[in-house]
Amino acid sequence: MADEVAIDQRLENTVKPDIRVKLVPTADVTLSTRWKGNDRLALLLLAAALVVILGTGAYWLYYQKAPGYTGGGAAACAGVLLLLALLVDRPTLIMDDAPEAGGEPSTMRILTLIIVLTFAVLVLRTGWNTGTLPNLDNQSNWVWLITAALGGKALQKFAEVQDKKK
Repeated sequence: MADEVAIDQRLENTVKPDIRVKLVPTADVTLSTRWKGNDRLALLLLAAALVVILGTGAYWLYYQKAPGYTGGGAAACAGVLLLLALLVDRPTLIMDDAPEAGGEPSTMRILTLIIVLTFAVLVLRTGWNTGTLPNLDNQSNWVWLITAALGGKALQKFAEVQDKKK
């Protein structure tokens, strides 16, 4: 309240004293409500993941055979749905800075998340279907892909910090 009075007094003592400006904080869009998660959509995605998990198990028990998709496909689908539920509930996870500091969603974080999620889904699906995790000894392409994604994110953040220091 004291800050509002000080601002009002400074504005009143300017060149045109007949103009009075009162600064009133708006309650329409605040930082805390703008980046608040969507709880309903997150619960819907979580419920969808549980339906995939329990539905696959129920189908397997009832018909005594595998459904039209593989168990690895179900596990990968449930993993993606769970991660999306987390991101919808906590959107600040993909922001480059805190909302109070003016942070916005980071394209590099989103791309890194997509690349790592794709790798995780492929490994989960393959490992679930074969009963063992795939051998990554001769698959150096995946290592370079993940290194490029994480290294690119680190390089981008370093460049942002250097720009802020200037």
